[in-house]
Amino acid sequence: MMKQITEDSSSSTSSSDEDDFVILKTAQARSQNDKEIKAAAEDDADLAAGNARRTQSSSSSDANNDVTSSKQPSSSSSLLQSSSSCTNQKKRQEVNNIINPSSSQPSAINHKPSRHRASRPTLQRSTNKNNPLNQSLRSIYNTTNSSFRILRRQSSSLIESLHSNLPATPTGWALGALSLCSMGLQYELRLQKELTAPPIVFCQNETLNGRMERIYRKLTSPSSSSTTTTTMKRRSKDAKKEGIFSRTVTPSLFIGTRGIVASTAAYALGGKHHHDDDGKKVKRVREVMKMGADGALIVLDWEIPLDTNTTTNNSSSNNNSNTDAAKPNSITKPIILLLHGMNNDSTFGYIRSMMRTATDRGWIAVCMNLRGQDGLHQVKNSTPRGYNAGYTGDLRGVVEQVEYRLKKRRRRRRNENRATLRNVGGNNNDDDDDDDYIGGPIYLLGYSLGANIVTKYLGEESLHGTLPKCIGGGAAMGNPLHIHSGTIAFPWNMLLGAGVKRSILQNASSLRQHHEPGFQHAMKKALLAPTIGKLDDAAAPYLVRNDSHPPYSTRIGFKDGEEYWWESSSHRYVGHVSVPLLKISAQDDFLVFGQFQRKLNHCLENPNVVVVKTRCGGHLGWQESPPPGSSGSGLGGSGSWSDVAVADFIEALLQIRQEDREKKKLLRSRRGTANNGDGVDSSYNTPKVMSRL
Repeated sequence: MMKQITEDSSSSTSSSDEDDFVILKTAQARSQNDKEIKAAAEDDADLAAGNARRTQSSSSSDANNDVTSSKQPSSSSSLLQSSSSCTNQKKRQEVNNIINPSSSQPSAINHKPSRHRASRPTLQRSTNKNNPLNQSLRSIYNTTNSSFRILRRQSSSLIESLHSNLPATPTGWALGALSLCSMGLQYELRLQKELTAPPIVFCQNETLNGRMERIYRKLTSPSSSSTTTTTMKRRSKDAKKEGIFSRTVTPSLFIGTRGIVASTAAYALGGKHHHDDDGKKVKRVREVMKMGADGALIVLDWEIPLDTNTTTNNSSSNNNSNTDAAKPNSITKPIILLLHGMNNDSTFGYIRSMMRTATDRGWIAVCMNLRGQDGLHQVKNSTPRGYNAGYTGDLRGVVEQVEYRLKKRRRRRRNENRATLRNVGGNNNDDDDDDDYIGGPIYLLGYSLGANIVTKYLGEESLHGTLPKCIGGGAAMGNPLHIHSGTIAFPWNMLLGAGVKRSILQNASSLRQHHEPGFQHAMKKALLAPTIGKLDDAAAPYLVRNDSHPPYSTRIGFKDGEEYWWESSSHRYVGHVSVPLLKISAQDDFLVFGQFQRKLNHCLENPNVVVVKTRCGGHLGWQESPPPGSSGSGLGGSGSWSDVAVADFIEALLQIRQEDREKKKLLRSRRGTANNGDGVDSSYNTPKVMSRL
């Protein structure tokens, strides 16, 4: 009995120990199972992420790989996924067998064969790295990224340095701005010093033409304070130490030192501005003149200086001869006839500046607006023909009308003068007719395209001996000499073409009067032309022209643009000019200096032509700082150097004209006291102006 109890107790003890061991094993198995489940979940997540990356890479490389190679990565990935899932499933089964031994019996489900057939995975061959296009794109991408990173680092360092060096007070900012201004001013002063130089003058010696030598001496030597001409009394009060051809040309700061800026200032502002009190000194008149050749309307803008003595006394009887310029035989003062440049008119700055300079010296200034170029838009072109570089008929008509208004001597007195000169041995060929005019003479002044027209007109008339005796000389500013619009560089060729198109559109009503289909087609083609060269070539067959010989008949049309440019070039006529002609050009002229330089030899062949070349000035600019010994502000400049040069040139011509008249009077007085010319200095002959012809 005791033995049975002992066995029962021992059996119960052993069973309790076995239960404790099973519980412990179960707990350990559960904790191990939890760890394995967690690890399996992490493996599944990593596997899914890897599969996603492989899918993305395989989709980008499918375009370069064939169908077979594109399927292999998917089978290998599915095999890896199935093998990993089988491994996780075995681990879970072992844990369940430990926890529930009854579940460790083999089942039909566990013995089912796997759906995925085991196969050896193959490695995918990447073809992207071997593609030259991809390699080049990758290298470009890497280079761009590296350059952007470098630029970002440099900019950040620069910004940091700027932030650290920027002044923190208003005084510091003011000092910084002052230092920058001083640096800019120093640069401008150095540039001004480099461009400051006397002009280069080309002319022939005195053996060929004594008159031009006298003109040259007057323009290079210091001006004399004592003179008998009335024009010298109206000169500026600033004393001149040197002649205009001998003193240096100093460009104004920030404007005259740059050709484009100087030209812009001359076009927009001009040198001398008109003040409100100019109406008391100058009378402005606008006249519309009708041409007899084709009925074109030409607008003339007059500026006539008034005599202050007569205006204050309210007595205009002595002033009518000058203020009423439309009456015949009424003008007693010299006349400066101006022609503007291409796409310009009388309202532009350089025209107003020169007219003001002329009226300040007591001369009458008149600007001839080319047909269709009325700056006030009051008078439009009345004919379907516009202006061009080669038509001189309008200028010829204006000169004839103005000549009719000059005050002349009586016929009996003129005949006596001729007889007197014949008796005393004087020259009765050229300059004796100059005494016929009390008024005048007329001086022609052209700018750019107007300079080409003036030179061509003087050459045509002088070549055939038909130049009116009232023409005393001329001046040409920025004359290209050789017209060829196809050689104008960008962007000026497009800007000039745009200006001509604007003129065509403004005068479209008159252009529609021409009903020929070819003309309308040419105008449309001209409006669509991108440059001035193409525009000239399209409109050349319908441009107005004149013969180069008397009677200078008006004709229509050129063969093409090349013929128009050749026939209009003034270098073909400058060698025949028989009156003093001044030509001024600047080395930094961005429009015409190259063409002018190539045809300079044609000007030097004529002893009547004086060529002046400056280092700065741009195209019609010549903005000058005040010369030494004169008043004026330094930075803004004192005006245009060319205005002073032209005015001094005309004044020298007037002085020589007055000196010749005084010598003729002396000869006539000696004739009255001498018997048959005894005691008369017959060696003096009025200097004859020569031409190449």
